[in-house]
Amino acid sequence: MNVAEKVFTKELFDFGYITIENIKIHLALTDVVITTWIAMAVIIVLAFIFTRNLKIKNPSTKQIFIETLLIAIAKQIKDFAQMPISPFFNFIATIWIFVAFSNIIGMVPPFHTPTGDISAVAGLSTITLFSIYYYGVKFHGLSYFKKFFEPVFILFPLNIVGEFGRILSLTFRLFGNMLGWDLIIAILVLLTAVIVPVPMMLFNILGDIIQAYLFGILTLAYIVAGLKVEELDKKLAYLKEDWYEL
Repeated sequence: MNVAEKVFTKELFDFGYITIENIKIHLALTDVVITTWIAMAVIIVLAFIFTRNLKIKNPSTKQIFIETLLIAIAKQIKDFAQMPISPFFNFIATIWIFVAFSNIIGMVPPFHTPTGDISAVAGLSTITLFSIYYYGVKFHGLSYFKKFFEPVFILFPLNIVGEFGRILSLTFRLFGNMLGWDLIIAILVLLTAVIVPVPMMLFNILGDIIQAYLFGILTLAYIVAGLKVEELDKKLAYLKEDWYEL
């Protein structure tokens, strides 16, 4: 195994440069993009397969598996948010599943871990950034943006910098952890794979899932931090959430 190939992105096709105003943009198709497309396609196919022929009585093994997974995700969101979770469940569950799958697919040659590439992680963090404003405006209207002028309006520039600083930290946290994690695993596999291949694979999967969990939980934390939870708890009281007695 070549450690450099495992860790660093490979350019597959070069489409040259385009210039917009004075900005020069390099267009290239990398192995990370291909791997991301494959990851999304596999997740969509699995979602289709796991949601066919669902039954209330005598559920199949695959139905029990997917229900157990979704209930576990719902419980984690509920424990953290301490409020009705229906508005956030689809988004956070998708983030967790996609990031976890993107982390794990890097174990399969010749795929490259998408979350070990700064561009891919920046895209995920940008989605997180817009989701914060989406939920803020959805539940509090345009008054949500008043928080940027608190406690006094003169702090507006600092509040803006702080907002983008959180997203940058989220980006570099996942990127740095996955890049470093891939490097450590590649070196350990070179040294020990012949002796203990299965424990190394399980160790790698465990680390990948933990990184996905942390990215999702931080995304949820940023969303909930901008909301007035007590006020929302009353507004969303009409939602009947029966996640097997959350």
